Amino acid sequence: MDRVGDIAVTEKLYPPTVSGPWDPLPLWRFFGAFVRNPLRSLPQRAFAEDVVWFAPSTRVLVVWVTSPALIEQVLVADADGMRKSLAEKRVFGPSLAGSVLVADGQDWRWQRRALAPLFRPADLQAHVPAMAAAAQAQVERWRQSGPGKVQAIDKDMLRATYEIIMSTMLVGGRPEEADELLTASESYLARTSWELAFALLRVPAWVPHPATWQMRRAARTLRGIATGLIARRRAGVESSKDLLGRLLAARHPDTNEPMADDLVVSNLLTLIEAGHETTAKALTWTLYLLARSPEWQERVHDEVRAVAGTGPVEASHLARLTVTQQVIKEALRLYPPAPIMARDPGAAITIQGRSVPPGSQILIPIYAVHRHRKLWKDPDLFDPNRFLPEAEAQRPRAQYMPFGGGPRVCIGQAFAMMEATVLLATFVRAARFEWDRKHLPEPVSRVTLRPAGGMPLKVSMR
Repeated sequence: MDRVGDIAVTEKLYPPTVSGPWDPLPLWRFFGAFVRNPLRSLPQRAFAEDVVWFAPSTRVLVVWVTSPALIEQVLVADADGMRKSLAEKRVFGPSLAGSVLVADGQDWRWQRRALAPLFRPADLQAHVPAMAAAAQAQVERWRQSGPGKVQAIDKDMLRATYEIIMSTMLVGGRPEEADELLTASESYLARTSWELAFALLRVPAWVPHPATWQMRRAARTLRGIATGLIARRRAGVESSKDLLGRLLAARHPDTNEPMADDLVVSNLLTLIEAGHETTAKALTWTLYLLARSPEWQERVHDEVRAVAGTGPVEASHLARLTVTQQVIKEALRLYPPAPIMARDPGAAITIQGRSVPPGSQILIPIYAVHRHRKLWKDPDLFDPNRFLPEAEAQRPRAQYMPFGGGPRVCIGQAFAMMEATVLLATFVRAARFEWDRKHLPEPVSRVTLRPAGGMPLKVSMR
């Protein structure tokens, strides 16, 4: 029997995982597996080797890179020659065209520089009260639904994080717009594996797939709502002090020109997605892991009570919520919200002595890197002690990258960690989460990593 602090641990937790067979699938099997769940096409070799090569056709070379040193080469040393992947641009082109997420070169650089001031950690602390209020509102919804009911945690997390978006980014936004944005976003992301598969296999963009029209309708809805929000803000009808107001005030660092409205729409939608979808999925998986690890759940509860008492979690508390953040980081390791990164080389590069020509797909399967047998001891085990300060200090930078890496590392990572900490601390202090000992959700990649079948957990107020 092990011990966690003063709490006995009676069993180790190996939560659900997924991968493909040992070697890359042949093309005729790859396509079907990828559309069902891209992680099912991820070869098990990627969890054990530094590089895996795959040529599904004479026109396509796919390279999975999992060694931290080689990831640094792709994302840092060779960054100037790398482009966002064709697949990613095809997936997000209809909704986020030209945004900081998909732009390259100078178009990306100036947007990154213009948006960076929106996410200064010191300024973000002003949003903690809104985060705490949204967390408490979700606690009250659980309380009002009755004692010990099974809740759809995945949907609850989407709602809670969306309320934070509305109070920090879209002050004055209308509730019906929030609901439409949430519905359209979910509809769009749920169908992305079709577009990714077609792009990966170089199927021409004009060829429709079974999800083409639904994705286009969802993209039109998203951009239409965002355009209306911006028009009202331009007219001075609503607050200008939130993140949208600051986005509209952003200027090109060299020309001092504001962003064109179409680009504001794309970046607003990018920030909305990054600000709620990824955090919602991270919290969904974290609560699942805690429901299956009651010892760690009690450690988080006790820490929050000791640090924040019974009042709202405040910015001054965050640095002392160390166990809470260890748990979040380990959940992000096992279930990274964005499980795969992709790059296209603009010119030939060499990886482990082999030439990778332009037009190839370089995939960094963060999901596999985070569970790699060479990099982690007992990699599928849930163990937040991996994120004790002394353990983190010894780890190569690219061994753990839930927010990506290199110059294009997620611009909102400080916001996301702050938000996840405030919400998790508030939830676990107020409620106990229990697993039904039956539901084993397969992690499914739909740009973000979501649980197949949702996440039903029993929630009992403390």
